Amino acid sequence: MSQQIFTEKDSEKPTFWDDATKYASVSKDESFIEEVSYVMVTLHRTGA
Repeated sequence: MSQQIFTEKDSEKPTFWDDATKYASVSKDESFIEEVSYVMVTLHRTGA
């Protein structure tokens, strides 16, 4: 059931992470990619 809810919410509208991923994949902005990577690793390590 929770997987279904996650899937439904995931397809509702783009999130910051969707936009950041798209931007990082086409951008040459290394500082942005470094900052997003830092945030993602920090969130993962803290369990947030």
